[in-house]
Amino acid sequence: MDRARLLENAGISAAKLTTIYNGVDLDLFHPIDKSAAREALNLPLQDKIILYVGNFFPVKNPGLLARAYARLCRDHPDNRHRLVMIGDGPERKAVMQSFMGSGLEQTTRFPGRQPAETVARYMQAADLLCVPSENEGVPNVILEAFAAGLKVVATDVGGIPEILNQESLGRLTPSGKPDDLAAALAGELDQERDLSALTRHAQQFSWGETASGYMNALEKAASVAKV
Repeated sequence: MDRARLLENAGISAAKLTTIYNGVDLDLFHPIDKSAAREALNLPLQDKIILYVGNFFPVKNPGLLARAYARLCRDHPDNRHRLVMIGDGPERKAVMQSFMGSGLEQTTRFPGRQPAETVARYMQAADLLCVPSENEGVPNVILEAFAAGLKVVATDVGGIPEILNQESLGRLTPSGKPDDLAAALAGELDQERDLSALTRHAQQFSWGETASGYMNALEKAASVAKV
């Protein structure tokens, strides 16, 4: 549900509400040749790469992705998968240890926190972004992924359905269900991305569009105040 709709349902007049999404630096987050991005990061050219970018907090539920990734590799043993999990937090060590002894530790990478430039390069190199959160607002990381030409698999929580609202962008999956998440990952990895649809969708989240939204809202509020 649109965040403004929640406020409207709480009793605030719709005429006083405007939804403005955060902006994305489209000069930084944009598609480049995937092979070149992988070579820059020393990633294998042929593998299917799933990316996570976020804090390792319970609400972000990185452990759900770890379990789903294990199921994906188990159910599709002939496919070559990789998982890159960028970020840090109290659950990072446990997630890393969950792969030890399974053979999957050779296919996972935990670079820790990274600057925006490096995050953008990983997005340009990956095949999917996964957002397994238990709760969210409207995550900037999803908007950045679209701008970089990256499809998204995410849990159907918070404001995510507002922006992941077309089949060409990826798919939603129920929260807390690793089998469903694994199936969603497998399904999207089998589909070619529609790069033009992804980047076209991302244009509405540019900093220019965000600034214009704030300017229009302020001008509207100023004109009402004069009455």
